[in-house]
Amino acid sequence: MESIGARFNQTREARGYTLEQVARDTHIAKRFLEALEKEDFAVFPGEPYLLGFMRTYANYLGLEPEETVALYHNLKLQEQPPPIDELINRRPAVPVGRILAIAALVIAIAAGVFLAISGDLFDTSSRPARPEPEAAPAAIGEPEAVFRMADEIVEQRFSEGERIMVPVRDSQFPVDLVRVDDGLTVRASGREQRIRVGEETFVDVNDDSQGDLRIVLRSVNTAETPRSVVMRLDRGGAAAAAGRPMVQDPVGVVVDAPAIGSTLEPSREENVRLIAAYDEPQEFPVVVEFGGYAMFRYEADGQPRVERYYQPGETLQMIVRERLKLWVSNAASARLQVAGQEMSLGDPGEVTAGLITWVADPESDRVLLELIPVY
Repeated sequence: MESIGARFNQTREARGYTLEQVARDTHIAKRFLEALEKEDFAVFPGEPYLLGFMRTYANYLGLEPEETVALYHNLKLQEQPPPIDELINRRPAVPVGRILAIAALVIAIAAGVFLAISGDLFDTSSRPARPEPEAAPAAIGEPEAVFRMADEIVEQRFSEGERIMVPVRDSQFPVDLVRVDDGLTVRASGREQRIRVGEETFVDVNDDSQGDLRIVLRSVNTAETPRSVVMRLDRGGAAAAAGRPMVQDPVGVVVDAPAIGSTLEPSREENVRLIAAYDEPQEFPVVVEFGGYAMFRYEADGQPRVERYYQPGETLQMIVRERLKLWVSNAASARLQVAGQEMSLGDPGEVTAGLITWVADPESDRVLLELIPVY
């Protein structure tokens, strides 16, 4: 039978993809991609994770997802030993000695019951009731999967129940993804924090009243099992870089954060790009052409967020009136045209976010259409 791992490996190499590139595009951790190609299925925390990643990887490579899953099920069937004893129709021999032993046991039990009744051994009126055994305390569940954060910035999909190990000053501290619904609940340092989609939160992972980890929740997916989120993790975020203490308010944990278009980390700073200048705001066309695989999401004029995985050759077109917020997982794969102006969003594999909006020109009465970086 054809090997699933070999099929993944050969197709990926034939297309010239690296595991790092696939991990960025599909939001599947590299260790899980390696496990699929090596058919090391024990690495996965459960079969729902395995089948979900298998379908996503197959679709990314242009393979038929359901055919790949069927190959996996056939492989599992072949690994099970055949039921030889059930296939051989043997006439059971009559165990004479066992029959005699059972008969003797029945006679002994009957005699005991007779003696118990005659001696009134079943009178329990003077006996205290036997206490019910106490139920054993429920064990605290272990995380279904553990992700160890090695890079300073990570943006990918995580599943409900997963644990993220965050390094802080040569030690590792856990952040648990407790619950995914219309938002995300995380637990760190014994405290739970609630994060809404599009919200930025700073988490104190080592209980020192400092914001060690910056989390931006991009989206939630409750339609599939396991439920999952896409989020950006930043160990060098504003709170950690500035060393500012976190402030607890009645709503949640907050910290001073830079405004859109600015950052406290100079190495990340990007310039605002001018697209066009007009006498007054007006509708402007936006065209995004995809030359490679990319996850792309956007919010236009206050409408609900739209997120989709695009393939090479696809095009997205829209008309925007006031503002467009966009995010792309592989910046070089998306070619952007705004009001007829072509713009590059970034380098291959780079995660980029930006805001296209109108800004008043302080030196004239005109308005400027600008692309402002979002950090």
